[in-house]
Amino acid sequence: MMELDSALSRLVALDEEGLGRPWPFRGQTMDVRYACFRTIEDAQEAHVRVVGRPLPESRRILSFAQRAFGDLRGLLIGLPADLIDRVPRAGEWPLRAMLRHMWVIERRYALQTLYALERADSDPMRIADDRLPTPAQMDVTGGIPEVLARLGEARAESNRRLGDVAPALMTRPTIWARHDVDVRFRLHRFAAHVIEHTIQCEKALAALDWQPTEGRRIARELAALVGEVEGLGGAAEAREIERCLDERLASGPAA
Repeated sequence: MMELDSALSRLVALDEEGLGRPWPFRGQTMDVRYACFRTIEDAQEAHVRVVGRPLPESRRILSFAQRAFGDLRGLLIGLPADLIDRVPRAGEWPLRAMLRHMWVIERRYALQTLYALERADSDPMRIADDRLPTPAQMDVTGGIPEVLARLGEARAESNRRLGDVAPALMTRPTIWARHDVDVRFRLHRFAAHVIEHTIQCEKALAALDWQPTEGRRIARELAALVGEVEGLGGAAEAREIERCLDERLASGPAA
């Protein structure tokens, strides 16, 4: 999704003047701000199309996680490079540590859910700890774009491996935090965990006296919608939305 990342980086940097630049639309003069909202409308239209397709319940559930990851991308893309390692308050995690945690939990959730689907009834209910990744194994070197890309790859892998769970397997028993749950419960945890730690990232940025631009607020909404469209199997639709955003921010012809 490098094209989307590039366009979002330009969008989050737009100030009032940038958002107010003229943009032609159907023979009239609008502004870049509306061009961005028009792209949100495009994403909504794509969402309506793809959500009506016959899809497995597991894919529908995981689309919420993809939406949550899109919101995280919109929050963090294009931030000043030094923010990733700045400690918001004594004893609190910087962004790099939070992204590492999100990555390792994404991987662990996927493996734990797969184990629940594939284990024999005679196997232990819990997967062995030595089969699960640890924070030390997560390569979070580099800047925000690089770390986000690795987290995005882990999200995509979860979608690929868990997006087509048979209905009869959704109630397979498993354990989460010492609670007896099922596969359906675990699948819903993916989105909730990303949302929880996106909020923590917001709190960290606020503590560092960072304030989002209007462009970033728009970018978060758009990235979340594009993520959900993609999570529902609309990869081609998502790429078209990315293309439109890139074209409109470059002040190309109206669509």
